[in-house]
Amino acid sequence: MARVSGSLKSSVNAGQLSKSLLGKVNLKQYYSGAKRMLGFEPIAQSGFKLLPGSRYVGAGVSANCNKCVLAISNSLSYTLVVTAGRIDIWRNDRVLVATVTGGAVAGITSGMVPDLRFYGEANTVGIWHPDLWQAVRLVRNPANDAIWNASTWPYGDLPEVDLGGVYPTVADKWTIFIRYTAATINLVMSLSIDGNNTSAVQLKDGSGTNINPNAATNPDWDLFAGALQTAARALPGMNAGLTIVNDHAASYSLYRVLVVTFDGTLKGDEYQFDARVTNTSDASALTSHTQVGKTDGEPLISASRGGFSGMSLFQDRACYFGPKARSAAVAMSRIAEYFDLNIEAQQDNAARLDALRTDTSEQILYLMDATYLLAFTDKGVYFASNRTIERNKPLNWVNAIEVGIKRNCPPVKLEGKVYFVSAEGGQLYSIDYDAVTEKFAPEPENDLNGSDPEDLVRDIKTIAVQHKTGKMTSNRLWVLRDDGRLVLCVINKKQEIMAACEWPIADGGQVCSLAVDGQEQVWLTIDRNGTIVEEVLEEEDVNLFQMAFSVVTDLTGQASGLATLNGKTVWALIDNDVHGPFTVSAGAVQTEIPSRPAKIGIWAPPIYESMPYVRVLPNDEVVRRPGKVGSARLFIENTASIAIGANGRAPRDVSLSLAGDDLSQPKKNYSGHTTVTGLIGACMDPTLTISQVRPGQIRVRDYIPGVKL
Repeated sequence: MARVSGSLKSSVNAGQLSKSLLGKVNLKQYYSGAKRMLGFEPIAQSGFKLLPGSRYVGAGVSANCNKCVLAISNSLSYTLVVTAGRIDIWRNDRVLVATVTGGAVAGITSGMVPDLRFYGEANTVGIWHPDLWQAVRLVRNPANDAIWNASTWPYGDLPEVDLGGVYPTVADKWTIFIRYTAATINLVMSLSIDGNNTSAVQLKDGSGTNINPNAATNPDWDLFAGALQTAARALPGMNAGLTIVNDHAASYSLYRVLVVTFDGTLKGDEYQFDARVTNTSDASALTSHTQVGKTDGEPLISASRGGFSGMSLFQDRACYFGPKARSAAVAMSRIAEYFDLNIEAQQDNAARLDALRTDTSEQILYLMDATYLLAFTDKGVYFASNRTIERNKPLNWVNAIEVGIKRNCPPVKLEGKVYFVSAEGGQLYSIDYDAVTEKFAPEPENDLNGSDPEDLVRDIKTIAVQHKTGKMTSNRLWVLRDDGRLVLCVINKKQEIMAACEWPIADGGQVCSLAVDGQEQVWLTIDRNGTIVEEVLEEEDVNLFQMAFSVVTDLTGQASGLATLNGKTVWALIDNDVHGPFTVSAGAVQTEIPSRPAKIGIWAPPIYESMPYVRVLPNDEVVRRPGKVGSARLFIENTASIAIGANGRAPRDVSLSLAGDDLSQPKKNYSGHTTVTGLIGACMDPTLTISQVRPGQIRVRDYIPGVKL
């Protein structure tokens, strides 16, 4: 018998590690990791158990779908499955309450579906896409959730901006009111335009001699206006479009009026203008803004220019981001008025329009409230360092990391950190705010299980968080890959581990979409070899199977209502005992257990394979040579079925029955130590495999392999 080495004891809580780490025993997580982890969930404290099963809830519509969740209360939420021109609405009790088609929903095309953005609050769901310029507003009837009204999003006072078209312009006009007294001897004035000051200009007659304003005639005031005009045109940015004229009709004794107009190429802008008398207190100059210069522009979004990419809330403002015409812009509503985008109002709580930069090709893909307002673009992550967003204070956007986010993969918050996926889908990052450095610090999270092209946490399509409830052992980060494989990541911050494992798809196929509802239920759309189904995950103590049905056998032991499973091999869980396998025919199977509740579904065996064992010499040199795992001592809890294999050979079932078991009572699961000996075979880089040949609950706390190298 091979020796049982205590130094090789494994807590198996590090999940599946990268293939590039095979044989690197100097890694502290090496013996706690797995070469392969399929169908088992790592437990942060120690060990692993079965991943959840899934219950069949209904037929799916299309593999090209997207999901969003509307959470109403702690006990009520809705999962919306969006396909081209159609929205199916499922309540959290797994009832299809409504299907919405037509109207605004008809504008959702199959090409838009992957890029849709959602926001749900109270009884309203908004759906955005740059090519769906008005967006979709879906409102639930609180008195009858079978009624959902679809309309366009009721924007109010859309911002008008210059999008490169030809627009009407208005000249900026100011009036200078000059007053003086009979004692005023001479008059000297200067002007200020946008903070730039002219030189002093003195009132003179036609011969260039200083003149008393009381003796000046209209021609003298015309010359004075011309001199001011010449001085103003010499200022930076000014030109012949600026005119200053003496208004003869408005002038009278001890009072003169000059009209200033910004026309020509200066037309269409608003200027800050001021005039002052510099030589005496006997005279004064008062300016009045008589006409505001502006360029009318056009609405930021329209049928021809496209719409916003999405919406988020921050400080009770609706933040509409990524309009098609200005992809780096954010339009913020008035506080508590989510449809009011009137940027002409000047109050601090009024709407505002901002951009990451004045001119950039970056596109804002997501916004998130995470201590500060975070903006995720295709090229980086930014945060607005303003503590409070006010209408008249500019946003200070700070670049946190020069890594863009994946287009259709929203960021998520978990245990105080924000997780997002890099633009190419290969790297999972976390960022959190550091109050000492006053910035967001990014960290890569999948270095141990995503550095090799064949690793689990790669080619990420989207991610979702399932918070711990009931008998879950920890929070879960679900990762859906581009190839339809579903990966679970368990975050263990204290041990600096992100343990990854894979959820097997029984009977083959791929996961098309996932969402987590308000009750932390995971909803999956699965394409099982051409059959599209909607399923909800259930914990392993409730459901061992996939695509499972809950039925009651009849007096003969037949279980009916299984037409969806016709032709499939299924198992049945009745009174904590597994029966089968059966093949479903005509929507039924014969279990021979009469009048009992049964859970029936398809099943895929879970597989745990340890990291390879290698010989380490006293000088820490690693020697690779043929060896074997000859035995194993395991501590298992509440286990009904377990199979052990080693050295590349198929696992074999291990009996957990005891001589004292009462066979007349319902089957009880086994907890305690179990030792497996006589494992045969030898190979290079031997491993230990833990699996099952029949369904049943299983939890492994730890094990010690007997290895001979």
